[in-house]
Amino acid sequence: MSTAFLDIFLIAGSPFIGSFVTATARAWPDWSRVGVSRSSCEGCGRTLGLRDLVPVLSYIVQGGKCRTCETKIWPLHPAGEAVAIFVAVAAVLATDGWTTLIAALLGWSLLFASLVDFRTFLLPDVITLGLIPAGLAVSYGLGGTDALVWAAAGAVTGYVILAGIAFLYRLLRGREGLGMGDAKLLAAGGAWCGLVALPWIVAIGAGLTLFGVAIASVFGTKLTRDLALPFGPGLAAGVFLAFLLVRSPLAAG
Repeated sequence: MSTAFLDIFLIAGSPFIGSFVTATARAWPDWSRVGVSRSSCEGCGRTLGLRDLVPVLSYIVQGGKCRTCETKIWPLHPAGEAVAIFVAVAAVLATDGWTTLIAALLGWSLLFASLVDFRTFLLPDVITLGLIPAGLAVSYGLGGTDALVWAAAGAVTGYVILAGIAFLYRLLRGREGLGMGDAKLLAAGGAWCGLVALPWIVAIGAGLTLFGVAIASVFGTKLTRDLALPFGPGLAAGVFLAFLLVRSPLAAG
């Protein structure tokens, strides 16, 4: 498969991959609702046709509602499809060769985890734990033994940092603050991007989370000290962007 064909395939297929990823995240952990039965409205059960399933566009044309019963469509569905397109475009622009495919698969996996976290405040182990050995393998494949050592150090350090913060928060406040899913996700980030990238991943994650808080306040969410916010999506964005920076041909040069 030529590089140009791969790039076109990833970008052209990204809206539909995004639709599948979002539907899967919406159904998780009930996998039987995805891939076995045809897509249907959550309100009236009507089987969705092609005009209902065009990524992003169907949501806009239908005003975010089912055409039959006007049940509101999950707003993160078109957002997930749009992010999936961004992932493919960013991977194509920032990397080359088979690294582009690896970057896109990483981004879509992180998108799935982020959507689940938005919905449930839980990061699925199938992604967070699965990405750790995958990241170590990719680091070794792309950079050899030295890269593997730094990736392993990053995975251990990433987990220890957030697990330690979560422990201290629980000790001082008497309740959960950060979940272990966040610690596992940062460990995955260390495995994919190396030890040196950890501060950037955390900084991007924290910055995007605070930006989300600001946006939520604009739309009327009352900000209190007990407001629960998912940290996973911001952290996932940090991992993806850090991987693009680390594996960019410009960085290598």
